[in-house]
Amino acid sequence: KKMRLMLKNGELEVTMNALRRLVYLAVLESYGPVGLEPEGVLNKFFGKSEGKGIRVEERDDATIVVDLFIDLEFGMRIPEVARNIMENVTHKLKTLAGCEKVEVNVHITGVK
Repeated sequence: KKMRLMLKNGELEVTMNALRRLVYLAVLESYGPVGLEPEGVLNKFFGKSEGKGIRVEERDDATIVVDLFIDLEFGMRIPEVARNIMENVTHKLKTLAGCEKVEVNVHITGVK
C-alpha cells in the first residue's frame, strides 16, 4: 500500500515499507528499547528484524497509525520510554515523510 501526498510541484508516493523503515530507525534512536519482536534481541543479529513488531497503516482520514510491539530492558521506566518513542516516531514521520496526522501506540510485550 502507498500513501500519496500532494506537494507544491506535484505528487509524492511513499510506500508503507518506507514509513516502516523510518519508524524502525526512530525506535533504534530512542532511549530504552531492547527489541522490536517478541522473539527477542538475537533475531536482530541473525535475521531481518526490521519491520517485525511494527505495524503501519493509513486510516481513511489520512492519519498514519503506528503500532509498536517492544521488549524493554529491565529497570527502564515504561512511561518515560514509551513517551520518548512516541515523540521520536511522530517527529520522524512528520519531518521526513511529510505525514501531517500521526498516531503512535506502544505495546510493551516483555522485559529482558
